[in-house]
Amino acid sequence: TDCDVNKSIAEKDIKRKNPRLLLVGSIAPIIYSKQKVFERKFHIKYYDYGDTPPAMECILQYNKRIFEYLDSKYGKSWRQEVRQDVIGL
Repeated sequence: TDCDVNKSIAEKDIKRKNPRLLLVGSIAPIIYSKQKVFERKFHIKYYDYGDTPPAMECILQYNKRIFEYLDSKYGKSWRQEVRQDVIGL
């Protein structure tokens, strides 16, 4: 699949210090009260594609690499605080 996001894009985002966790929502994005706390604590942003996401395979490739990055940098503690609607977790 030709992807706008994938493992190599995740690598680039990590190197640029701009990693994201990808979400697929709907027309109206959902924002949780503690998500900004999580973003500041773990130096990452959530990105919601809404109702027009790329292929799920692409999102999974990207997020899987970001999960590996977070595990290596913070251990597994971040998993207790992350939004549960992150694709692939």
